[in-house]
Amino acid sequence: MPNKKSAQIQMMETMAVLFIFFILVVLGIVFYAKVLKGNLEQQKEESVQLNAIEVAQRASSLPELQCSEDNIVSDNCIDLIKLESAREIMQQNYVYYYDRLLFSTITVNEVYPDSKELVLYSRPLDEFSDKITTNIPISLFDPIENKNAFGIMTVELFLK
Repeated sequence: MPNKKSAQIQMMETMAVLFIFFILVVLGIVFYAKVLKGNLEQQKEESVQLNAIEVAQRASSLPELQCSEDNIVSDNCIDLIKLESAREIMQQNYVYYYDRLLFSTITVNEVYPDSKELVLYSRPLDEFSDKITTNIPISLFDPIENKNAFGIMTVELFLK
């Protein structure tokens, strides 16, 4: 009889160890899943931010807007005459520009010396989950008067 009780005690010890082991495995899996979920959300947010920056860079470097003199392009400069023409061209060819600018609204604001606002491209979503706004400081060049002004290009990217 003593061997039978000893075997029963060993069996209970084995069951207790296995129970604790499986609890630790489940806790490990739950912890790993939460860490993985956090990493995926962080990667998604980074991807969205990179997408917004990419659209803002495309918008600020459109050849339709760039200032140039003797075929030398000035960085972060928008020609005001080209800007007026580009608005009409973008409205007529919205499919071509959608491929580059997606669902976004691009506004050029003159800050100094005057205060003007021109909407260059507007294709917002009616229902969106997130809106990322990027502001880019730019120089606005008026080739008729040969004057520069300071402005800000605002790119609002809408996400589903």
